[in-house]
Amino acid sequence: MCVESQKNIWSPNRHKEPGHITVSEANTDEKENKYEFKKPNGGYGWIILLAISLNNFILVGVMYSFGIVLKEIKSHFDIPQEQANLLQSLNVGFLFLSGPLTSALSNLFGCRLVIMFSGLVFSLMYFLCAFLPSFYMMLFSFGVIGGLCYGLTYLTGFNILVDYFDKKFGLAMGLSSAASGLGSFAFAPFTKFLINNYGWKITMIVLGFVVFLCCLSSLFLRPIDYYKKKFNNSVELENLTNKSEPKSSDSKSKIFNFFSELINFSLLKTNKIFLFIFMSNFFVFFAYYIPFIYIPIRAQELGITHYAWIISIMGIGNIPMRIMFGFLSDKKFLRTIEMNTICLFLAMGLLFVYYFLNSFNLQVVFGVLFAIPMAGINCLAAPYLVDAVGSSNFRNANGVVNLSRGFGAVFGPYVAGLISEKTGSILYSFIFAGCSFMIGFLFSFCASAFTRKQKNIENSTQ
Repeated sequence: MCVESQKNIWSPNRHKEPGHITVSEANTDEKENKYEFKKPNGGYGWIILLAISLNNFILVGVMYSFGIVLKEIKSHFDIPQEQANLLQSLNVGFLFLSGPLTSALSNLFGCRLVIMFSGLVFSLMYFLCAFLPSFYMMLFSFGVIGGLCYGLTYLTGFNILVDYFDKKFGLAMGLSSAASGLGSFAFAPFTKFLINNYGWKITMIVLGFVVFLCCLSSLFLRPIDYYKKKFNNSVELENLTNKSEPKSSDSKSKIFNFFSELINFSLLKTNKIFLFIFMSNFFVFFAYYIPFIYIPIRAQELGITHYAWIISIMGIGNIPMRIMFGFLSDKKFLRTIEMNTICLFLAMGLLFVYYFLNSFNLQVVFGVLFAIPMAGINCLAAPYLVDAVGSSNFRNANGVVNLSRGFGAVFGPYVAGLISEKTGSILYSFIFAGCSFMIGFLFSFCASAFTRKQKNIENSTQ
């Protein structure tokens, strides 16, 4: 027997089975884990969550209730419906088109500064709209500039939640999204009250003051680097950290990184699941905001005076549903992309039948049921992106997906307006919305199927 074989026989690890970890290896792993920064999943993270939730409450609330203001703006400027829809579609579209810019700027300046500055500009756009003499000037100021700043204020919040949460990320998303639902519930009657008593111009000024509160809440958004630095100091790994994570102070390098982040679409080429998600989001958001524009119009056609409450019911129904979806995404009862697919199927069916619900009670039932898929679509997006690309690629993936949402949101309401104007009925706008959701559902179904196939392959190779 050779010496090498004898050495192996008498080796202390000779009886080691595959997957078995020795005491010395366990101690080594324990030391490595000790020096690895773990996301708080609580602590100051709850303050972060509270600040982001307040922002979501305000931003989503004013957005979902804007259809009420839009009706008054249409009458004031005496413009056709598709042109009026363009104001909201530009605002929401540029919200999502700002996705890559959000990712790049938050990496360059930090989430707190981005939210603070963009929130300030967005609030100023509300003030400005009250004094503009032309609808076309409003399209540029509120639609384009306001939309970009809206996106920078709203979307950046999700980036900082990913920094603070991983194990409880679904719950954090559910709670912050629930605040969005509460905003939808609160702002619809509030906006209607302002318009009925003070007119749409004063309403825009008041909403501008409300949006300014986002700047104040952003003061509490402490960067995660603060805790990473404290952690590194506590374990005396400053030198190791500096070697493993070099930070260049070169301004040219920062500019290069900024623009490379803006145009980084490599995930679409390398990840089929992400490509299907990208396409699904485009078609879903092509129609996503159409119901919120046309539900008040349809309700008024039916002689329903309390039409604002239908939007509010959808908002309040969102609250428990978003928390539920956040909880389910953490517990992994179903894959997040599969839950999203189910939500899209339900939303599609409801949109196809909405026009035929010709009473207030049926409209309320629709609002309650429609809140379920809307909650899932909003709450599950970040978790299924993390599942598809990993948390390290989340900012880039989130920016790219929001870009697809932006293109859909820009053109969808405008096309729906054209359809209703040409046909003389908003019935076809709802059918158009249902068809768009159906295509989004099919792409999401493909993403679910590929995810399941990928997991089966991984399990079979283990």
